[in-house]
Amino acid sequence: MIKKTAFFILFFLIVFTGKASGEEIYVQNSTELHKALQQTGSGHQQVIKLAPGEYQGNFIVKNSVHIIGEEGAQITGPDQGSVLTIEADDVIVEGLQIEGGGSQNAGIYIKGNRSYVHHNVFKNVFHGIYAHESYGHRFETNVISSFSDIKKHKGYGIYLAKAPNTVITNNFVHDTQDGVYVSYSDNCQVNGNQMIRARYGVHTMDSRNVMISNNQVRESINGLMIMQSYEISMINNFFYLNTKIDGAGMFVFDTFDSTISSNIVMNNSKGLLLENAKRNQIEFNMFFGNNIGLEIRQGSENNIIYLNNFYKNTNQIISAKDNQNQFSRDKYGNFFDDHRSLNINQDDTVDYAYKSGDVFYNMSSNEPYLQIFYKSPAVELWNMIERYTPIPSDTFIIDEFPLAQPAPFQWGNSTNNSPEMKSKDFSSIQILFFLLVFGASILIIWSARSEKHEA
Repeated sequence: MIKKTAFFILFFLIVFTGKASGEEIYVQNSTELHKALQQTGSGHQQVIKLAPGEYQGNFIVKNSVHIIGEEGAQITGPDQGSVLTIEADDVIVEGLQIEGGGSQNAGIYIKGNRSYVHHNVFKNVFHGIYAHESYGHRFETNVISSFSDIKKHKGYGIYLAKAPNTVITNNFVHDTQDGVYVSYSDNCQVNGNQMIRARYGVHTMDSRNVMISNNQVRESINGLMIMQSYEISMINNFFYLNTKIDGAGMFVFDTFDSTISSNIVMNNSKGLLLENAKRNQIEFNMFFGNNIGLEIRQGSENNIIYLNNFYKNTNQIISAKDNQNQFSRDKYGNFFDDHRSLNINQDDTVDYAYKSGDVFYNMSSNEPYLQIFYKSPAVELWNMIERYTPIPSDTFIIDEFPLAQPAPFQWGNSTNNSPEMKSKDFSSIQILFFLLVFGASILIIWSARSEKHEA
């Protein structure tokens, strides 16, 4: 009896599995697609497969469906409204090329929960994907660009507005207003995406607990624009050639209790810009070849900044007056490639504190007309004298425990301590030079005294 029962159950599963997984509808034109989307679901997810060709119109998804575009399937919207609007929960969209739609609208506008949008191409749209007042989405491996007409205002590649618990991963976004905009959306992940030629690569506003990791942003104003947010994790990103004078690799504004770790910030106007940013931890980052490695503006206090490598930046760190931040932890500070003080005992830290800043930066903030002297030889000489002399100055930050060698730096899955990132060991050269100068001084003094006695 038990064997017969088991056989019956197995037979039941084999016969009815196809029906339980959803009926497949094959469509070949716009009318058939509209009709398929209007059919009422039967308790299981329906599969709608689009043949190659162009489907014109505004389409609305009101039931849980799985939309699959064969190669060459394209949905084109008119100059108003969103191209595809998802009102149902648990909708999957893949394999489509989506174009058109109106200004302020999207290629895909989502109001239902738990959508999965992957392997689509969005071209000549305002927003690519816009999820509004919904949750639990996954947007993966899409290619997105905004309007190609330079006269048209561009939208966001992926826009979350009150859409928490969403994962955005492995997308390529170019020539948009912002690559990814996370607004009032907590507990999201933005991982492994590439953004090129945006205003901001990743932009957060009024969001909490967002993980931003393994992204690459270049040729934009700001690689990251983090605003009015809490507990943001910015880890293992690469920000390169974001060179607008008013931009930065990372701009962290009105942001608190966040982590900035293991990022490469290279050849930007400013590497990291903090403004009214408090209680953040900044560690194990590589600031390389930026005009300003780290700029700390007014109201940025109680940040812990340690075990970072500052290498070949025109200005390593600049801070507004009266900011109070911590530049070391457990007697480990940061590495500065231009710090050439003695390390006589050959331990992990240099024997003398490192001073970085710009007196002129604070003066020109109060007197803007002084900007005409920016980078003049007089200003550079003034900064050098203040930096290498023990004159007290409240316009410079002081790292009491600068590192003798670069901090171990891990990006991706590998640890990078490449030769070009390492400083040369100048300690023995400096000691020898010091002894030669000291000996020459003694010799000169002795010679002068001998000549005096002979006279």
